[in-house]
Amino acid sequence: MDKLVRYLDLTFYEAKAYVTLLIHGPLTMTELSDLSGVPRLKCYPVAKSLVLKGMATLTPSRPMKCQSLPPSLAIKNRLAQLAQELENKKNAAESLLTLLEALSSQSPRQITKVEQVVSLIEGLVNTISFIKFDLERTKQEALVAISSTPVRFDWRELLSSLARSMEKGGSIKLIVPSSGILAEAYRSENVLEWLKEGKLSFRVYGNVHQPFSVFDVRVVYVFFTDPQLKELLFSVRMEDPRFAKLMKGYFDLLWERAAPPK
Repeated sequence: MDKLVRYLDLTFYEAKAYVTLLIHGPLTMTELSDLSGVPRLKCYPVAKSLVLKGMATLTPSRPMKCQSLPPSLAIKNRLAQLAQELENKKNAAESLLTLLEALSSQSPRQITKVEQVVSLIEGLVNTISFIKFDLERTKQEALVAISSTPVRFDWRELLSSLARSMEKGGSIKLIVPSSGILAEAYRSENVLEWLKEGKLSFRVYGNVHQPFSVFDVRVVYVFFTDPQLKELLFSVRMEDPRFAKLMKGYFDLLWERAAPPK
């Protein structure tokens, strides 16, 4: 029931009612309350909510009964609703972008010195979201050094953001622990085109112990991974030109030591 609450965005009463209906079959509101522990006065609103979420049906019998839909159908219905809700939120949030940027540009505060911003980002999903944001604003060069214990993630999620950077004249240099890690990337037409045009270049070096990236000598990411699970635990994002310049120098040193791909 805890997983139903977390994964399908149900209330705890809805989760209890659905599991009870799944086990016992069609139930009246009184029976549902007795067997599930959901308060009697809450049962009808809970049952109606399950119907609206595509996980149950109400029968027009007297007294009225509620019946769960099969799990395969119920979960499919609910996930479709959640996907649509997320898309609606995404569209609504994007519609605010112009307004928020206009408000930001009207701020009376004048920046008299370069600000240093340090952010702690938890998990792979959040990190990728931040990287997409910075990649799409990269106009010059993105530098990426991957350690010998690379993180498992679908790199294709970054293709559209990379394409936007390339359109603005950006390029990317990549240090990888082995040529084999890019075997799948060679199957992408975009990647092959960028390699041909010189917008993407990489070298092989197996002694990068701490993965990091530098965007436009402005933003630096340092990635902290679990070497056994090969999963990203958290990232530190630093927006500091001085530090970015030092990290670019470090990347250039690694680049000189790295070997061209065979």
